[in-house]
Amino acid sequence: MMRLPILPMVLLAWGTAALADEAPMIVIEGVTPPDTAAPATPAEAPPEVAPWLIPLRPVQEGADASGLFRLQGQHVRAAFRLFLPPAGELGTLTLAYRSSINVLPERSSVVVRVNGEVIGRFEPRQFGPLAAVTLPLGTSARVGENTVTIETEHRHRIYCGAEAEFAVWTEFDLRQSGLVLPAEALDTSPETFLAAVTAQAASGRPLEIRAAEVPDEAALRDLAVALGRPLPGEALPIALGQPWARTPSPSFARVSVLPSDADRVSIRRGGDEALVLVLEHPAGRPPKTELVAGLFGRAASGPPSALPLLEPGAAVPLSTLGLSTLVTDDRYYRRDLDFRLPEDWLLLATQKAWFGLDYGFAEGLPEGAVLLVKVNGTTVRMLPLDREAGPVKPRLDIRFPARLLRPGPNRLTFESIIPGDPADEPCPAGAGDLLAVLDSSELTVPPAPRMEMDDMARDLAGLRAEGIHPATPEGLARALPFMAAFGTGSAEGEVSLTVAGLHDLGRVPMAEAGLTPRLLALALLPPTVSRLVERPEEPATGAAPVPLGLGPAEGGSPPLVGTHWLGRAKALVAATLEPAVVGARRLLQPGDGALADWLSVRKGVAVVLAPAPGRLWVVLGPDAEPAAVAAALARAPHSPLGPQGQLAVLGTDGRWSSWTAPGILPRLKEPLSPGNLRQVVGNVASARPPMLLGGMLGLAWISAAVALAFVVRTRGRGRK
Repeated sequence: MMRLPILPMVLLAWGTAALADEAPMIVIEGVTPPDTAAPATPAEAPPEVAPWLIPLRPVQEGADASGLFRLQGQHVRAAFRLFLPPAGELGTLTLAYRSSINVLPERSSVVVRVNGEVIGRFEPRQFGPLAAVTLPLGTSARVGENTVTIETEHRHRIYCGAEAEFAVWTEFDLRQSGLVLPAEALDTSPETFLAAVTAQAASGRPLEIRAAEVPDEAALRDLAVALGRPLPGEALPIALGQPWARTPSPSFARVSVLPSDADRVSIRRGGDEALVLVLEHPAGRPPKTELVAGLFGRAASGPPSALPLLEPGAAVPLSTLGLSTLVTDDRYYRRDLDFRLPEDWLLLATQKAWFGLDYGFAEGLPEGAVLLVKVNGTTVRMLPLDREAGPVKPRLDIRFPARLLRPGPNRLTFESIIPGDPADEPCPAGAGDLLAVLDSSELTVPPAPRMEMDDMARDLAGLRAEGIHPATPEGLARALPFMAAFGTGSAEGEVSLTVAGLHDLGRVPMAEAGLTPRLLALALLPPTVSRLVERPEEPATGAAPVPLGLGPAEGGSPPLVGTHWLGRAKALVAATLEPAVVGARRLLQPGDGALADWLSVRKGVAVVLAPAPGRLWVVLGPDAEPAAVAAALARAPHSPLGPQGQLAVLGTDGRWSSWTAPGILPRLKEPLSPGNLRQVVGNVASARPPMLLGGMLGLAWISAAVALAFVVRTRGRGRK
């Protein structure tokens, strides 16, 4: 008989009893004694869900990369969009702000309006870290899109003058400013989902489209357009994701495309409290994206307002263009008036446009006070404001070259600079108005024949989502924000836009002389990387060797021509004639010069090319956000600062630099007649001066030949 060890058996029995004592007893109602029942374990409270922040979205781009939007100057106003869900009345508007230490709070203020109604006013007293101000929404807020206007009035605590106004500002952190709502108050309505989409875009994370099988390009295009239509003029950061993927941080909104037994669309709440747009479709068939468009139909906002059209040939008051009388007491003041001319208007010669200015200014302004009138950034008149003052002066006629204007969007700017008197003391309170520009001022643009030139600005105005394609199928996600930004609609002609990255440079057409893939890459790569890519300068062939131990600048004696009088004379003549040579070159070859020289000194995050009329390419750099580039392109048809010409670079500051190819001839879109012959010839000659020079020389040679033939024949008859 086998003996079992006694100690292990004892330990096993003791452990079993201990576990039995610790295990909770199963309670059977009516059988288990009450005193032996296991105590109930208190249930853990569900984790508290953080409130949602529906963000403020600026109407005009002005926020930096960190999300700070600065209002700088004495009187500044900025407009923002705010999409309210049905539960919006339960929330409050929160503004995270700080001001410059130069601001005097007692004489400064910040006024906030919602749809024109004042909802709050406060003094800017936060000079260090950001502080939060909470305001009620007021009674004018409505479900859907709203306009929030923030107006600041700053006074410098020490100085007075134009320079002092640049030192006073208040900035708002748009990442922490907006409508704060409790998460449990949000429903699953279409308006709430759109508000969540704006929150997702402002969070810096993409709006994911998750699908087990990625739909084809046409279906994704229609889905992107349906998502972007309720938010016109904006680009959604759309990306493709995998179903059931985990995100490192909670999301506000996403889209799921799921196979099902029928076509339907719904909005549900995900496990992470995100609002999920679920688009179902039968297996083997593409999803019906029109269901999404129908779901958001009643929540859609109107298209961006078009710029006022100025009809050439008549005097147009500024009031017709949407400008009210300007009255200001600012020491530095700037006001831009944007308008548009017909797309087929073109004048490149010496014709004049004129502006009848009705204005007035206060008596006793300090010496050096001026008013600048600018057309598309070029100053056409500088008016002194320190003499001959008057509340309303006689109308001043300002004539300027009509070629400063261009087809499409244009900008008229009034800019005043008034020094402080004295400059080292605060500006006196209640000094009164300093300058007024009346809305009765008139702008007259001469008529022109219907002509047009190749320009990407006109192509962008006719671009629609149907013409946007990725350079490769793998880059489809990169093109979705562009499709959402431009939407669908009728447009004249067919314009295509191909979205590419740096790895697609081999596919980009290099139509312009001097343009190479390496030059494009250097313009898009960060400076630290491009310096590694640039080739070192090779020494000139036949150069004298540098003596051992000396640097390149220390080697040997200087060349003989550098000390010879003939060499110095040649250098002096070259330096003297260089401006004339450059001017003659520009006269014979209008434009922005050689593309290689122009592009080599510029850096950006994206480059737009127009290799042919109606064909556009956008190349995104490694630091480019596709949604930000798409939004910048979508704003171009409504802004005079958009890309133009044949190549444009989007800088890190959000501004465009444009290059126009030399020698592009305009095309006439109406019959040639004696009435438009002079203007047509002037446009062609201004676009390509060598043709005019050749024609004049040809006429001169023909005239000389005719005169010589006449002289020869008459002399021959005289001898007979």
